[in-house]
Amino acid sequence: MVGLIAKGVGRGRTNDPSDVLVVEQLLLRHGRWTFPQGLPVANGTADAATVAAIEAFQRNAMGLLRPDGTVDPGGLTIRFLDRPIIAGPRHRVFREVCWARPETSAITPALFEAAATSLGCEVAAIRAVAQVETKRSAWDEEGRPTILFERHKFRKHTGGAYSRSHPDLSGPQGAYGRFSAQYPKLRRAALLDEAAALKSASWGTFQILGENHGAAGFDTVEAFVDAMMQNDARHLEAFVAFVGANRAMRKALQDKDWAGFASRYNGSGYRDNDYDNQMRAAYERLSKG
Repeated sequence: MVGLIAKGVGRGRTNDPSDVLVVEQLLLRHGRWTFPQGLPVANGTADAATVAAIEAFQRNAMGLLRPDGTVDPGGLTIRFLDRPIIAGPRHRVFREVCWARPETSAITPALFEAAATSLGCEVAAIRAVAQVETKRSAWDEEGRPTILFERHKFRKHTGGAYSRSHPDLSGPQGAYGRFSAQYPKLRRAALLDEAAALKSASWGTFQILGENHGAAGFDTVEAFVDAMMQNDARHLEAFVAFVGANRAMRKALQDKDWAGFASRYNGSGYRDNDYDNQMRAAYERLSKG
């Protein structure tokens, strides 16, 4: 990539014909990512078609919300263009299909009892965590496991490499945004670093972060997501493994020490979302019921 282009190409740039030609040839290589703008003519002229193709590539292949139509030496766009191939996200959770949303929960009373026995806690305590973590449903409208994308986790797992170019995907902890925006965010992040993206979302009934896949009983984050896509009984299985792997968290759940549990389960910012008090209230409702 070093020396691939000498000066900037695109909107408001120098547009030396030799540099423009290089960019146009690279755009032709990755033509599938310029939809719907179509391909430019490789003639060394930075016309409207070339700029539109750059913008489409930035939007589709790089996940930029606001493409600027420019390619600078050593910049992110030329680094993406210089790749031999851009395959896009590979995990099946990103495929454009309608998953068969489960009609009923796969977590039977017997499975709840077994989980409580394994953790040495009450069934109501486990159900309280589930109720607070997924207020809507364990599944979205397409039958995929409910997720929340954590941009501060993506920044952590990518070393902040995309914090300037993709601030809504990589940055300080902040609001999640609309529920419907979570999978689009995940997919855009996966264009940049798929494993980091999967690790940066919380998944399913118990909203376990992908980065905790090892403690939840899975060698890879991809295997963890596969399990989260199967049914909510797998969600419970992962929860039991995850809590059981942390003695202090397990003890807090046994003692119904909701602040102690939430601080370990949800992180140091648990008070911001009042997780401890929500779990306490949910437990009191469920234990009485």
